[in-house]
Amino acid sequence: MIRVMICLLVLTPVALADNKSELKSLSGKWLVTDVEIDGKKVTESFKNLELNLDGSQYAVKMGTQTDQGTISIDTSKKLKTMDITGTEGPNRGKTYLCIYEFKDDTLTICYSLDFKTRPPEMKTQEKSNRMIIVYKKKK
Repeated sequence: MIRVMICLLVLTPVALADNKSELKSLSGKWLVTDVEIDGKKVTESFKNLELNLDGSQYAVKMGTQTDQGTISIDTSKKLKTMDITGTEGPNRGKTYLCIYEFKDDTLTICYSLDFKTRPPEMKTQEKSNRMIIVYKKKK
């Protein structure tokens, strides 16, 4: 029991450092390249969306509409998790439970649209109540 507790104490600061490093890597402007909702491609409807990440803060702009809030991530899980909480705009007070993949200059986020359950996989299908957005980092 004591060994388990010591291991948890050792891993926790490492996990926190990984999260902090990942948030730093995610910072920047992101443009949408692909969107799928409930198994249907809807990229054209999101072509003007721009995501700005700055540490644990996000801002989304789509036309004249803006949305702002916070993100928290957990890189220690097999499927990395991201919680996106709106503080201003149409998503104020809502928290999207997400999973994500980040590689090179591509960020793929699978959003739960029911605000209750985290997606179990990086996939949408009819009536899944999920959305996947693929972003490319703006250089």
